[in-house]
Amino acid sequence: MSWLIAAALIGAAQDPRFLEDSAPPSPVSAIRIERVTIAAGLRHPWSIAFLPHGGMLVTEKDGGLVRIDAGGAVTRIAGLPDDLDNVRQNPRDNSGLFGIALHPDFAANGRLYLSYASRGEGGTTTRLIRARLDGDRLSDIESLFEATPRSGDRFHYGGGLLIGPDGKLYLTVGERHYMESDNPPLPVSLDVTDRRGKIFRFELDGRPAEGNPDFGPGTHPALYALGIRAAQGMAAEPGTERIWFSEHGSTQGDEINILAPGANYGWPVRTGGGYRDPAYRPRGLEGAAYTDPVHEWRGRTVAPTGLTFYTGNVFPEWRGDLIVAGLRRGYLMRLDVEHGTVRGVEYLLEDAPVRLRNVTQGPDGALYILTDEADGKVIRLDRHRGDRP
Repeated sequence: MSWLIAAALIGAAQDPRFLEDSAPPSPVSAIRIERVTIAAGLRHPWSIAFLPHGGMLVTEKDGGLVRIDAGGAVTRIAGLPDDLDNVRQNPRDNSGLFGIALHPDFAANGRLYLSYASRGEGGTTTRLIRARLDGDRLSDIESLFEATPRSGDRFHYGGGLLIGPDGKLYLTVGERHYMESDNPPLPVSLDVTDRRGKIFRFELDGRPAEGNPDFGPGTHPALYALGIRAAQGMAAEPGTERIWFSEHGSTQGDEINILAPGANYGWPVRTGGGYRDPAYRPRGLEGAAYTDPVHEWRGRTVAPTGLTFYTGNVFPEWRGDLIVAGLRRGYLMRLDVEHGTVRGVEYLLEDAPVRLRNVTQGPDGALYILTDEADGKVIRLDRHRGDRP
C-alpha cells in the first residue's frame, strides 16, 4: 500500500474528505476575498501573461489573442497563424489557442511564445510558435515544434507553456484520445517515438534544450518526460528548481505532479481513476519505472488546469502555497506545499462556482483568474477592503 493511500485511509475516520484527496483538508483561511471583474466578453480565455509596462495579454480558446489595459479596455491582436483551429465543432472539442509565455527580454525584443491546435493535412496537432508583438499585430512567426502525428481527434492537446527557472521553455502535449481504448496496443503516451502524451523542453530559440535526457533512436531530442494524458498547467516553485504540473484524469484520477527529466508518469497504465471504457486494459512498458503524483484527488473530479505559486503581500498567509484552478464546479484550490509535498488542501470560492481555466499572480500581488465561458472574464482576487491593514 502506497503512503498516499495509507494516509487517506488513516484520516478517513476523522474526516470523509480524506477519502477524496491524498492530503488532508487545510484549516479554512480566515480571509475574505473580494472579486473585481477586470474584463468581460472574452471567448473562453485560456492563458494570461502580464506585460512589463502594465496590462496583460490573454489567449482565447475560441477566439484569439487580446491585450487588456489597466482600465479593462480590450484590443484584439491581429496576425495569428492561418492554421489556428479555433472553431469548436462540438462541446467536447478542445481545439483552440492555448498557452502564452513572454520571452525574458520581451520589453526589448517583443518576442512571445504561443501553443495552439494546428489544422492541416491529416488532421490537427499541438503546435508551438515564436512571434514578435509589433503594436497590435504579430509578426515574424516561426514554427518551433509540431506534436506529430496529426489525427482527427480533437481532444487533449495539452498546450501548457512555461519558461522554467533554468531559462528553458517547457511545453505539455496531450495524448489526444477521448476514449482510452482508441489507443494502439502500445499507448501513444508511452511510445517514445510518438510526440503525443509528452512534455518537451527547448532553448528559447526553439532548439532542443541542452542536457535533455536521451530516450533512444527515433525520439525527438526535446523530449523530456512521458506518460501524460492531458496536462495543461505548469508552475515554477520559487527558490527551487522544481516545476509542478496539473494532470487531468479520465474518470476521476486528477493529479498534481513534479516534473523530472526522463520521468514516466504512467498514463494510461498508472492512474488513480478509471477509464471511460471500463473494459480497457492498457499494455505497459516492460521494466518501466513510473513516477507517482505528489497529490491525487479521489472521489471527486476537479479538472485541474492553470496553477501558480503565491509569493505576494495581499495574502501573506498563503506565501509558498500552490493555487490551482479547476474546471469542474469552479474549484479554486490552495495546496499547502512544504519541501516538495502537499500537506493539505483548501477549497476557495465555493460560494459562487464557475468553471476556471487559469489562475496566476499579478505584479500587484493579487490573484487573477480566467473563467471558462463564452462570456469569459478576467477577475482579480483581492483582500476584502474591510480586512486590509
